[in-house]
Amino acid sequence: MKKFPWKSSFRKLPSNFQSNLDNIESDFVKVAATKIISRKEIGDGLYAHVGLRCENDALVIDEPSIPLVGTGKWSDRNALGWDNKREDWPKVHKTWTFEAPNFGDGARNGWSMRSRTREVYQHQIFEPQGMTIVPEILDDRGDDKVVVKFEISPILSRVMPEFDLMLLWSINVLQENTGVANVFASSATHSDFLETITLEWKIFPSGTVEEVIAQLKGHDLAQNQVDFERHVQDRILFFENFKPEAYVRGQGGFGSYFGAKFSDNFVVFENLKYGNAIYLLYENWEEVSKRSRLDLLRDSDAHFDRVTHSEGWQLRLKALLQDKLHEFGLGPRRRMRKSTRRGR
Repeated sequence: MKKFPWKSSFRKLPSNFQSNLDNIESDFVKVAATKIISRKEIGDGLYAHVGLRCENDALVIDEPSIPLVGTGKWSDRNALGWDNKREDWPKVHKTWTFEAPNFGDGARNGWSMRSRTREVYQHQIFEPQGMTIVPEILDDRGDDKVVVKFEISPILSRVMPEFDLMLLWSINVLQENTGVANVFASSATHSDFLETITLEWKIFPSGTVEEVIAQLKGHDLAQNQVDFERHVQDRILFFENFKPEAYVRGQGGFGSYFGAKFSDNFVVFENLKYGNAIYLLYENWEEVSKRSRLDLLRDSDAHFDRVTHSEGWQLRLKALLQDKLHEFGLGPRRRMRKSTRRGR
């Protein structure tokens, strides 16, 4: 973990922050702070990770980027997501898939994927939040000291789910990376806030790999996505084995989602920008599609499964898909008849 010469984070909201928050009448809150920094510190690269650096003796501000993994616990959660075990919630039944030897001897009889269901604690899943730190030089008189404002994007709304947690999360991301943090009223409007959190969902009919990729590329899904075409092609080839009725994509400031729709109550998707897990969602898709990206998976895992991209994830996803298709009456025979009627 990268070490900085300042306090890394807070376990709870400091009292002076709470006092400032209590005096804010606006529904919208921004996490920001100003700091007097020496030009030498900037030249030495102390703030290069947040886009503030020195080039030929001139101060340079780069485009905002997500704080690096390894900066601190809250920065890691911001970039990778967070699986929060809730022992205070009722237990639910969950299914696991695993590879096991046939008849006790894998070398002789081979291996196959098995499933097991048991009662477990629920987990609250937070997708990567994608917060960025935006620096702004407020005062530079050419001497050794520079006044800089650091601000977290996006802003927060008091009515958003888990506001207290998201406020602490934002404050700690800023604190870990800059050594300062505070809260202020934001002049943003409701529309400004919605633009930072909403996802535009589109559904594309199933087709050939080339047709689906062409449709997705035509809707800016590939923007800022490394190896987009190869990534989506791999997923489509995988999904086509299970005959999805359509493909889905969600696009917004947060990132891009892509997946396959098997029915109104069964959608499989992942975030292309981060790609750390694939989600199998079982709630009604019409309802889920109206959620903001902040609400999309900030929920208990009682109604979805999450397959992280660790070793063997394709086999685990395949076994789980087969189980769920059978459970929802979407087994191979029914899916094949449906594909034949479409002339596939």
